[in-house]
Amino acid sequence: MSKQSHIERTAHEPRDASLHTVTITAITQVTPTIRLLRLSTTTPIHFLPGQWLDVHPPPSAAVPKPGGFTIISSPSLAQQQPSFNPSPKPHGTSSPSPEDPYLELAIQSSPTNPAAAYLFLPPSQLLHTTLQVRVGGSFVFPPPFLSHRGGHGDEQSGRLKKVVLVAGGMGINPLISMLSYIGEQADGMGVEVRVLYATKDPGIGLGQGGGVDGGEEDGARILFLERMVGLFGSGRVKGGLRLFLTWGWEASRADMEAVRCRGGVEVPFLRQRITVADVEEAVGGGKEDAVVYVCGVPSMTDEFVDALVSPEGFGMDKRRVLFEKWW
Repeated sequence: MSKQSHIERTAHEPRDASLHTVTITAITQVTPTIRLLRLSTTTPIHFLPGQWLDVHPPPSAAVPKPGGFTIISSPSLAQQQPSFNPSPKPHGTSSPSPEDPYLELAIQSSPTNPAAAYLFLPPSQLLHTTLQVRVGGSFVFPPPFLSHRGGHGDEQSGRLKKVVLVAGGMGINPLISMLSYIGEQADGMGVEVRVLYATKDPGIGLGQGGGVDGGEEDGARILFLERMVGLFGSGRVKGGLRLFLTWGWEASRADMEAVRCRGGVEVPFLRQRITVADVEEAVGGGKEDAVVYVCGVPSMTDEFVDALVSPEGFGMDKRRVLFEKWW
């Protein structure tokens, strides 16, 4: 059986009615296989943290179906008003000013995915070109049982004191948008946030372009690690981060126990996968006031969600355990 496309997998998901035109104005290569794209727009685009975009490359790309890519930026950045500058920009440039609305995507190289392959063309072929995008998805923050009440509410079912974000690999994408959103709210919404993030060891401390032997912080080579460190370190988000590095480089230095980030900040890590017990520990004793978001490969999400909501297991309310599978 052929692998389903994004549009087929998500046919049951809600989608906005309108398409938006955006312009690729910046490309940042984070690792050899991951790049960040900034998509600028002339009109604000509304979405909720955790949602994705149907991305339609231009007709000349001959990509038959749109690709699906999670928005990694906070909604506020796409809803600000465009700036007005009466001075014309140099010919051939479309760099946004700090006030211009934009969205960010993280794209992983995937030669068998036509839309992702297009977005991995050389930057010179992509910069200043336009795409058509549509917002969709139901894996969102705040959780639906809160948003329907318009706030935290007084009933037990409407309380929220802790948010647990569980990510496997590129499953961090929707969760970083949620975390950024929380950090923008007054007093971080008054919630405690626990992030459990598992990703492949990029070769920490092996001189692969960073770390102890490379002369550059290793944190920059783990997707969004330094963003998260900054949000927690600034106090905008209350809580903490647990980092899990799974096997990647066989010769990784077993004696290293922390990843070095900018400013000398060190993030401890465990050399293992996240377990159900780790998630339950992060939730703690207040499961009636907590919500868990899980994003990772299907086997990971199925295992964690089943264990968390099982009456014979942890016994959380199903409405408080949300998940999205990273295919």
